[in-house]
Amino acid sequence: MHSTLRRALLAGAAATLLLPLTACGGEGDSSSAKASTAKYKLVQNGVITAGTQAEQPPFAVTDASGNPTGFAVDLMNEAAKRLDVKVQYKTTNLQGILAGLSAGQYDIGVAGVGATPERAEQVSFTTPYYWGFTSVVTKKSGKETQLSDFDGKRVGVVSGAVQEAFIAKKMPRAKLVKFKDQTALISQLLSGGVEAIVLGGADADAYVKKQPVRIAVEQDSLQGSAFPLRLNGDPELLKDIDAQIDAMIDDGTYVTLYKKYFQDPIAADLIKKRPHLAKQVKGTDLAPAKK
Repeated sequence: MHSTLRRALLAGAAATLLLPLTACGGEGDSSSAKASTAKYKLVQNGVITAGTQAEQPPFAVTDASGNPTGFAVDLMNEAAKRLDVKVQYKTTNLQGILAGLSAGQYDIGVAGVGATPERAEQVSFTTPYYWGFTSVVTKKSGKETQLSDFDGKRVGVVSGAVQEAFIAKKMPRAKLVKFKDQTALISQLLSGGVEAIVLGGADADAYVKKQPVRIAVEQDSLQGSAFPLRLNGDPELLKDIDAQIDAMIDDGTYVTLYKKYFQDPIAADLIKKRPHLAKQVKGTDLAPAKK
């Protein structure tokens, strides 16, 4: 896949509080909402409990008013609206989302979560809704241009993120340093605590836009981002969310939301998973670059 420098326009502020959000088809019709969620086995009756992140641009962040927003959040809210269900968000970090699902605290994780085989042993995944890149980021003054340039250097990553495996496999001579979330990660890069950090490509683009950092190396991701659900949760909920994402692809809503946050072409790997996208992007600047 041909890689190009991409930009995602989004800003967020960290928060650690309960964030309620209602997404429903009828205004003020509580009986309708209860009826629509009765078919799902949920943590809370009548509402989907979603774990999200406060600082993972452009997938999930909190805005200036403390409300969750981002590409993953927009997709989930639209799916919920079409299913006539309510969503209540709780802010945590990546590890908190996965642990909360395993512990039965959440029904779904709404963020950019890599659908790896290892994680699939602990949670259920929808079909990927995004496929991107892996980026090694340094301060703007950095001169590194290849992975071997980081041999012996301190390279940061969010603990438990798929990029941790990337460093182990692709940058084995780097000194791995783990952080609890991206807020700590970017802070340590800017302060000199680490000499580089590894992020998903879209996340990296968002930081390049608002921080004095640069992308030193970019490589294709090995897996897509998907919504994780409780392994022992309701399979109908997973099935229905997947169906609504496909419906958004068919009516153009997905592409509209995608263009709100991304400028890069949609990955060929994602089109293999969501084949209806091929028709939507054919002949546009979102079509995958030919190899």
